[in-house]
Amino acid sequence: MKKGVFSNGVPYVSFGENPNPILVFSAGPGNYLSPLMAKQFSFLSKHYTVYVLSRKSGLPEGYSTSDMAEDFAVVIKDGFKGGPIDVIGESYGGLIAQHLAASHPELVNRLVLAMSAYRFTSEGSMLDMRFAEMLNQGKTRAAFKSMAPIIVGSRIKKAVLSFFMSIFGPRMIVKPENPADLLVEGKAELMHNSHDQLHLISASTLVIGGGKDFFCSLDLLNETSAGIPNSKLIIHKGKGHMLSGKKFNNDILLFLDKI
Repeated sequence: MKKGVFSNGVPYVSFGENPNPILVFSAGPGNYLSPLMAKQFSFLSKHYTVYVLSRKSGLPEGYSTSDMAEDFAVVIKDGFKGGPIDVIGESYGGLIAQHLAASHPELVNRLVLAMSAYRFTSEGSMLDMRFAEMLNQGKTRAAFKSMAPIIVGSRIKKAVLSFFMSIFGPRMIVKPENPADLLVEGKAELMHNSHDQLHLISASTLVIGGGKDFFCSLDLLNETSAGIPNSKLIIHKGKGHMLSGKKFNNDILLFLDKI
């Protein structure tokens, strides 16, 4: 696994056994990027060289998800011969991926929007903003503990997982170079709404999410898929925002024609 920075300042982690590249836009808010977090995409490594991208450091006030998409467009143009290239946008990364695919259809081959919709629920965006504020203040354990509402299950399950998130969550991230970026990304999420751009996405698209996602309600996932001309929707019933596992992996690999 290698860590690096593209010429325009976008950081990445890369790994894989096949020279064919795929880009994964990581979750957020927060431009931290650790190898441990990147490992969740190891199921792609037999078929691709995987590049997991985060956001560049030193984001100016008012920087939007559309601006972030332009950064990623530069990466594809300069670092990958202009594409087109397969792209996976996970959660926050999916917000950016929508703008990229709509504004630069020539750069995106196939698109996966995982746990992402044209906007997040207001409750989800406010939760992420509080998460960003606490991380910015150095309250890392409290920040991860505050994410308890996204856990699906019984009260006991939520309490147990919330505790473990507060303990192990901080170990999964690298302290951002510029903590103020967290607030910029949080505000960008609050402002994001790509509903009117969905029809411009020409890439074959998979929208995949959980039926009980705190950030992306079933209605939002359905509306997102319906708004993209060549889109397939897969819902994992009873699952929340932290979607993973063999079925999730296989759904993506099947869409990408890898199984």
